[in-house]
Amino acid sequence: MKSTVLSVLFVFLLFVVLLASTAQADSMLRGAFFNPKVSGGWWQAIVCYDVYRNEVNKELSELVDKTGINFIDIQVLIPQTLKTPKVPPSDPNAPISSWANMRTMNNLVDFLDYCYSKNVSVEIDLANNMWIPYTVDPNHHIANEKWWPVPDNDPWTESIIWYTQIIEYVEKNVKDKRAIVLWDMFGNYQYGGAEPVLWDTPWNPKIKVYTERFVKKVWPHFYRAGERPKGAPILLPILAGKEATPSYRLSGFRNLKKWLVYDLNMPPDYWIMSTYVKSDPAADGFYYLKHIVEILGRKNANKIISTDFKGPGHENDDPPGVIDRSNLTGPEMLQWHFNKAKEYGFAGWWWWAYRDGATPNGTPAYWGIRDDKDNWREDLVKVIAQQKQAK
Repeated sequence: MKSTVLSVLFVFLLFVVLLASTAQADSMLRGAFFNPKVSGGWWQAIVCYDVYRNEVNKELSELVDKTGINFIDIQVLIPQTLKTPKVPPSDPNAPISSWANMRTMNNLVDFLDYCYSKNVSVEIDLANNMWIPYTVDPNHHIANEKWWPVPDNDPWTESIIWYTQIIEYVEKNVKDKRAIVLWDMFGNYQYGGAEPVLWDTPWNPKIKVYTERFVKKVWPHFYRAGERPKGAPILLPILAGKEATPSYRLSGFRNLKKWLVYDLNMPPDYWIMSTYVKSDPAADGFYYLKHIVEILGRKNANKIISTDFKGPGHENDDPPGVIDRSNLTGPEMLQWHFNKAKEYGFAGWWWWAYRDGATPNGTPAYWGIRDDKDNWREDLVKVIAQQKQAK
């Protein structure tokens, strides 16, 4: 009788362990940058969601069914949100409707509601170009282009309003806030929808000086806005060039850790970082991911999301420095990232991108797991789908 009871107890405990293991595996964020095929480009998917709703919903549903992902990343660019082109908010006491394109705001809410109905969590990267005053680097500022606002000498005042009012409006109006896995304080003064310049800038020290000032002014407001988790500004290792030292390549990680954790005492809910294949170790023998984890803290590894990583089609995007992926197939490139996320215990990952697209100069880019004719690249789909079952 005693042995029977022990056997039953052992089976029960084994079941509990397996159940916990499955839950842990499924809790990993597994996602993609979502760039559905709509007229005018993927960036119109949210702005014009009321027009493209059926197409966008169908694509999201097909992506989830095909790959088993539970997570997507989207960008909301500041030009898309402004009622009047190039005019950011300036009055903190005025309602969001005084400056915002409310069609974009309400379409974002509706899209998030659909994502939640599909059990898909969303990282929302709020892309603001006003990280430094225009006068600091006028020749390279994206404000020279048609749609992007021109930042004044204290751009954090407008940026605080922009970030916080969007977060608060969307969270107030979605059916369930859990649709939003995190908000990210995103944007690049030179490229708009890109990682901010957080690294050392010896060629123009004012860029780093004003970026630090921006982060310290804006982050406390951004962090406290709404209820959903906040991601630190997306970090980028500088792997281009063969002469740079590893210390310089990871300077953005050290800078942001100092600003948010040591100076403000306001660590983020998630650390977001762009990741390059074969960077741990890289061609220079340095283990960049290992040292990134050490900088951010090993206890924080489960708060790191490995993002923006690339499969085939990104050969021209790889920095011509310490990255050499010439001996990897497309599936092996993706598997490398998945393995590293598991090895270090990251919170999750997303890759760029769901669909093929185009480079900033208009050159076609074949970087998606689905082409413009709706064909899936089955070898890439297979290795992604396998991650759902991975324990």
